[in-house]
Amino acid sequence: MAGQPNYLRRLMLIGAGFLGGFTLIIVDGWTLIIDPGDADSWPVWLSRRLPLLIGIVCIAGAFFLLRKPVENDPDLPADDLENMDGA
Repeated sequence: MAGQPNYLRRLMLIGAGFLGGFTLIIVDGWTLIIDPGDADSWPVWLSRRLPLLIGIVCIAGAFFLLRKPVENDPDLPADDLENMDGA
């Protein structure tokens, strides 16, 4: 399996990035709405917003993997995709 693309693993990483990122953003967002903690010190204020930042990074990573080009599967025969004009 070395050198071959693993499509299922990539799909699982994309799904986990979207699901985990949106979950962190929604849960932490509601927590911050319910108890904003305006009187907290700066380190506590920053640590309360850390899950929100991690969720944004997870979603950005999932979009990065989603936009990354898919490698050709070496097990499939070569097509004439490069020769699309029919010549």
